[in-house]
Amino acid sequence: MSAIGRRLALSGSAIVLVASLVCVGTASASYSVTPSCNSQGQPVPCAGWHTSPVQVSWTWSPTDGTAAAGTCTTQSYWYDVNTNAVCEVTGTNGDSGTTVQPIMVEVSSPTVTVAPDRAPDFNGWYNHPVTASVEGSAFSGILSCTAATYAGPESASATISGSCTDNAGKVAAATSSAFKYDATPPQLNVTVAPGDGIVVLSWPVSPSLALLQIQRTPGLRGGSHSVLHRGDSGSYRDLRVRNGVRYRYTITARDQAGNITVRTLTVTPGPRLLTPGPDANLGTSLLTWTPVRGADYYNVQLFRAGKILSAWPLQTHLRLARTWVFAGRRYRLTPGRYRWYVWPGFGVPSAARYGPLIGSRSFVVK
Repeated sequence: MSAIGRRLALSGSAIVLVASLVCVGTASASYSVTPSCNSQGQPVPCAGWHTSPVQVSWTWSPTDGTAAAGTCTTQSYWYDVNTNAVCEVTGTNGDSGTTVQPIMVEVSSPTVTVAPDRAPDFNGWYNHPVTASVEGSAFSGILSCTAATYAGPESASATISGSCTDNAGKVAAATSSAFKYDATPPQLNVTVAPGDGIVVLSWPVSPSLALLQIQRTPGLRGGSHSVLHRGDSGSYRDLRVRNGVRYRYTITARDQAGNITVRTLTVTPGPRLLTPGPDANLGTSLLTWTPVRGADYYNVQLFRAGKILSAWPLQTHLRLARTWVFAGRRYRLTPGRYRWYVWPGFGVPSAARYGPLIGSRSFVVK
């Protein structure tokens, strides 16, 4: 029924009932009927959805002076309903008619369910943004639903929300069950230490690190590349290398959510001096170098305008004293540039069996 009115012509009857928000009559009508609606004590339009209980009342009167019998009873709707309120009028002359007013009431609330719109990406984890799948249900029907996207932060109990609006204008929101989300690649800080016939790779162990793979180029037994290691330990010692050969190590780390980080390191194994660095300002008096396989001791020589020190440490380091005596003369580290050399020794020092020079390097004392 429109807001202006609906005319119901009675076949074979002189009565015409008009259902309207305002009283409408015509010259040919015997009766005029007007429905009125009331909700929460206030008059409201009858058309459209109501979200609280509604009473429908009727006002009717003859338009030709003819008396009428019967009454249109007031009807109350306090529940979900989509129906027609009906008013029937009977005149004393035997004429009768019916007026209908559609009534739609929704006192219930819509329900909403929210869940990620796809399955986890890896091992029960989502590792890139996920959008909610939102579904709603309402007595008046769902008009629209709004989805959201979850893109962080990382959490083992993340949730995502969404909402729906029904045809009665009610809005309901919901939150999904908890899910696991991690889109950040794992940190992978790898250090490499080449030595005499060895390369040592090491990295911090992390609880989130599920797998780490090490691939080397060139590979083993003449292959172009080989996978040397798979696991979650914090280091790997590659003993199948040759001094002077350049190797490339590709380290791939995967976390429990399937995120991947790749690092590539290139190194050439062989004995070498470690600290201090080339031409460094000597901030510490400790000299270090890589071990040589089979060496029983080392010979360290220090020069500044000639040799001023020769020592035979058993370990791969030597701490310079504040002063020392060499060839009957006392020396100390005074400002200037120094150069040091290291050789591996085999057997007893008196045999003076030395291998190739490990290296030489200069440092500066300021």
